[in-house]
Amino acid sequence: MSDLRDMLAKTLAAQGALVEPIHPDGLEILAPPHVQEALSLPEWSRVGFGAVLPEKAVRVSFESEWAQRLVRLLGDRGRHVTLDLQTSAPPPPAADLERELRRALVLENATFRLSDVTLAVTCYFLLVFHVISTSDEKREDIVHLCLNESNGTLADRSTGLLLRKLREDSAFIAAGPTQPELPLRLSQQRVRELASRLLPAKVRALLIPFLTGMERRMSRDLERLYAYYTDLRSEVAARIGDKKRRGEDAEALRAEQSRLQAIEREYNAKVADLDRKYAMSVEIRLMQAARAQMSVARAEIILLRRKGVRKLHLDWNVLAKEFELLPCESCYAAPKTYFVCDDKLHCVCSLCMSPCLGCAKESCRACHPSNCPKCGHAWNKSSP
Repeated sequence: MSDLRDMLAKTLAAQGALVEPIHPDGLEILAPPHVQEALSLPEWSRVGFGAVLPEKAVRVSFESEWAQRLVRLLGDRGRHVTLDLQTSAPPPPAADLERELRRALVLENATFRLSDVTLAVTCYFLLVFHVISTSDEKREDIVHLCLNESNGTLADRSTGLLLRKLREDSAFIAAGPTQPELPLRLSQQRVRELASRLLPAKVRALLIPFLTGMERRMSRDLERLYAYYTDLRSEVAARIGDKKRRGEDAEALRAEQSRLQAIEREYNAKVADLDRKYAMSVEIRLMQAARAQMSVARAEIILLRRKGVRKLHLDWNVLAKEFELLPCESCYAAPKTYFVCDDKLHCVCSLCMSPCLGCAKESCRACHPSNCPKCGHAWNKSSP
């Protein structure tokens, strides 16, 4: 049975419909009233999924309106789930964890001291977003965002592992709760803030092939426009030159000048039409959220910069077998090395600690997100 047919069969059966597989690659459905209404189906119907449909069957595909019908049928059911992931693999010894931490956490202008390594339980927010990009073509994608609740770190490397666990029939579900569910550490506002800062870079990376193709088509169309209207302008300019040499009256020259201006206006209008045609709008919708509780090895760290001291922790993910590092606390990028500011000991990337273009003094963009504190230069005008 195909994935789509299997999913639809299970969904309809859970909603009280009678479902029977039929050949070739189809389903026969006897639907209760609420399923009929949500899916716009009669009481008895047939649907098909392959190239060849069963007799009297309606085609179903992800690209058709069936996706919206299923959303209408399910409502909010299945959008949120909380799981307790059981992991049998123990974390490495403390000495190995310290060595791995010093390899992963590279500080350019500060140092840190590992104060303790303990076993802890944390929760991961796995958020699934539907991305709809519309330009001269329409593209739909899925983007995942995985956050560690305890400290807000981005756990991208764990996304695939968590999804695989979630797809297993029951291997990730404990026979009984082994530990109480942890209280929610991230507020709804904080989740929104993190998502709004982290998603744009993910979506841009996802759309690079789409944007490259779109820019190539737009450049080709612009070149054709330019060549066509350049020829028109050249013809009118040649006629103007001929009339001047023949000494024709001013009225004839004004008429040709008007044609030249009309060509220029039409060219600019066509360019504006192309800009509108290839302009891209991106819509991002939250589809599902899973909260997965899991055991981790927690490294308690003391960050040292001059006389400043800051305590924080990083978690060793048993599934990904690595430490989850903080994103830059200003731009939320994932830097390979960090700079630590003097005021609040923010961990930021090199761009967010770069010299100001106005006064050449370094300032932390996490402490001062808008302007340089020394000269008032606005970052967003010409610098990070």
